[in-house]
Amino acid sequence: MPALPEPVGGVRFRHRRGESDYPGVVQVYNAARLADGVSGIETLEDFTNQYRHLTNCDLDRDLVVLERADGTVVGYARATWWVEEATNDRLLLAILFLHPEVRGRGVAEVMMTWLEARLAEMAVEHPHSGKDFFIAFLDEGETEREAVLTALGYERTETYAEMTRSLADPIPELALPEGVAIRPTTWADARAVWEADDRAFQDHIGYRKPTEDDYEAWRAEQTNDPSLWKVAFSGDVIAGQVLNYVNQAENSTLGRKWGYTESISVQREWRQRGIAKALISESMRMFRDMGMEYAALGVHTTNPNGAFPLYEGLGYRVTKLGWQLRKPLAG
Repeated sequence: MPALPEPVGGVRFRHRRGESDYPGVVQVYNAARLADGVSGIETLEDFTNQYRHLTNCDLDRDLVVLERADGTVVGYARATWWVEEATNDRLLLAILFLHPEVRGRGVAEVMMTWLEARLAEMAVEHPHSGKDFFIAFLDEGETEREAVLTALGYERTETYAEMTRSLADPIPELALPEGVAIRPTTWADARAVWEADDRAFQDHIGYRKPTEDDYEAWRAEQTNDPSLWKVAFSGDVIAGQVLNYVNQAENSTLGRKWGYTESISVQREWRQRGIAKALISESMRMFRDMGMEYAALGVHTTNPNGAFPLYEGLGYRVTKLGWQLRKPLAG
């Protein structure tokens, strides 16, 4: 494992001590998102749940905590990887968040060098027959990190968008196909809903087969509420679904009223029949009646199933862009 960097810019580096590090790490994550104007406020409970169910990541080796001399956590970095099913490319992901107060001091450059060294080491530890790429995800507004990544040779590849839609605007009444109906869901439906979502996304760019740990993490998310889901059934078979949720912590922090129309999927045999539009419209009416002011979602702008224009047609508009950046791992 590569040695941790020497202190730079008033910041020193150490491996994690345990879950006692997480409150400081979550505070850094939220401060970074707020400074960059990016959605995604996190709670300690959901962060801890996620980190208890990671795959291809040994937290004792692959998570680095950044702190000041007084022990205040000011950043964190994590290395992990997965293989895309469609291409057999292995994606070596570098995750780095810095508190705004310690940006511009050379910390990001030093930490990215360590992350790449660790990811290259992981590639050797886990032999793979396909191509290897370093990747990072970047949101519009993260100007310092983009400059650091660009200087290291990363280039934008896939583009993603946050989209929102005012619920004050008229919401269309759209019917489901004959023989398909929305049925209330409970936690008893969770496994079937999860498996239907996985089937529907197998032709999506970047797809990887989820693990049981992924399911357990999803099942325990605080925002996960089956009473908000809109699931269309044909008999006992799921035809399509929108797994709506409300991020109460984010709404409270940002002083807004958003409901997320997310995990939108339709099974292949039911596509191009208006199911997604009908489910989204029903979801928007539900959120409006709950007192939400906007519906929001994230989308891959070149989704092969035409999701982006579908959402535009329902009144969603882009509010923030994001990208996947890549560079090949030198052979």
